[in-house]
Amino acid sequence: MTGADASTSELAAARQRIEALEKALAESQAALAASRSAHQSLYDMLMHAPTPVAFWRGDDFVFAFVNPAYSAALPDREFLGKPLLDVLPEAKVQGFWDLIENVYRTGQPFMGNEMLVVIPNQDTGRDEQRWLNVVYAPVRDGAGEIIGVCHFGVEITEQVRARQAAEAKAEELRQSAALIAAQQETIRVLGTPLLPLAPGVLAMPLIGPIDTRRSEQILEGLLQGVAKEGATLVILDVTGVETIDTQAANSLMRAAQAVRLLGARVLVTGIQAAMAQVLVQLGVDLSGIATYGTLRSGIAAAMKAR
Repeated sequence: MTGADASTSELAAARQRIEALEKALAESQAALAASRSAHQSLYDMLMHAPTPVAFWRGDDFVFAFVNPAYSAALPDREFLGKPLLDVLPEAKVQGFWDLIENVYRTGQPFMGNEMLVVIPNQDTGRDEQRWLNVVYAPVRDGAGEIIGVCHFGVEITEQVRARQAAEAKAEELRQSAALIAAQQETIRVLGTPLLPLAPGVLAMPLIGPIDTRRSEQILEGLLQGVAKEGATLVILDVTGVETIDTQAANSLMRAAQAVRLLGARVLVTGIQAAMAQVLVQLGVDLSGIATYGTLRSGIAAAMKAR
């Protein structure tokens, strides 16, 4: 090979190397442009995200990035270039520092739901309660080393307060239902009071209309009272009863008969003329049951019969 041929070959090889380098450079530039485009797209997305996003760098968690939503949540703070505790000292007291530090140390993300954040309001001088769903995620470099922590947050204060209001209302309704039940029980007891007059003697003064339901309560109260007190005589005073229907009248008579089965006698006092007329029209059998015009006369008879 002549010297001229050798020079031509070397020149061709050099051109090939230059072309390869140019191709590699073009590919690198294209990759860099794509990376920058992806970075810009991610940056734009985070900046326009409606939820607060921040990035803390290093083990003292210096603010390297905050989006407008994060800044808007804390309008009275300055972030970039400042350590977390300088900007948000309450993060230490409220336990968030420990969570972030653990993510940085272990590389394990943290996800918390309905986390309460108490933020001092410098304008009002009062603390504000907010609730957030948060994610703390480790940020790594190209070698996989953790270089910081990223914060993603979604404020759910309105939802939490709405739920708390609903729960409070449900508890209020539950307490109201319990109160109504207690009042109904009180009314039931007051509506069928059983009073001890003397050893072995009980009196049940009744006031108001007696329907089937109330007559059942009277029967239940009489039987329980007689059994509990060991009564031998019961005065059923109906002075305050003006109206009574057929079923109720028959129920009262059955109550008197049931009391007798327990070994006690029944005296009925205070039957008014209107009730007496109804009982006669209904054909209610009062045989075997002593009746007295007034409660006083019934008590006197009961005391004599002891």
